[in-house]
Amino acid sequence: MGGTLCKMDGRHRDAPDDGYGTGGCLGGAQYMLSLTFNAPKGAFDRPDQYLFQGKSVDDLWFPFHMNQRFFALTQVPDSTFASYDVVKNPTIEADFKRFKTHLATLFP
Repeated sequence: MGGTLCKMDGRHRDAPDDGYGTGGCLGGAQYMLSLTFNAPKGAFDRPDQYLFQGKSVDDLWFPFHMNQRFFALTQVPDSTFASYDVVKNPTIEADFKRFKTHLATLFP
């Protein structure tokens, strides 16, 4: 908590309720997620779907994003990549092509 990743949690004794999570030391660094799911793409972002109840992939990964934010990392905008339905309906070659295109778009 007092080293390379962060300098404590960012709060100060004079305002202990403010600033939590602002002590990160990795400002300027960015990250992206590349994920695989057995769930089909249609299971996300749709309120009528039972399990995820309209939540997006990034919504489900909110705790991870907050951990990165705690260390002052920022997500590359629109960078989350997901392969869906990888067990029951895999499209491996198409996923690799999509990933390559995704990276080329984010990092020209």
